[in-house]
Amino acid sequence: MKKLSILYSILIFGFILGIYEGRIALWKDNDPEPYKVFPYYASMLPRKDRETLKKGIYLENEEQLRKLVEDYLS
Repeated sequence: MKKLSILYSILIFGFILGIYEGRIALWKDNDPEPYKVFPYYASMLPRKDRETLKKGIYLENEEQLRKLVEDYLS
C-alpha cells in the first residue's frame, strides 16, 4: 500500500522533465501541457541525455528538480 501511495504522489504532485517541441520542458501535477518551456534545445545535449529526456524524467520534489535542471542547463 505504501508503494501505491508514493506512486500516486509522484503522479499527482511530482514533476516531469522532458522535451516539448524540441526544447527542454517541465510538467507538473500531471498536467498535459508544460508548466515551463526552457529556451534550451534538446539537440544541444549529448545523445544519451536526449534519449533520457524523451522518455521523461520523473522527479518527486523541487530539490531534485532544481539539481537536474542545473545539470542540464549549465
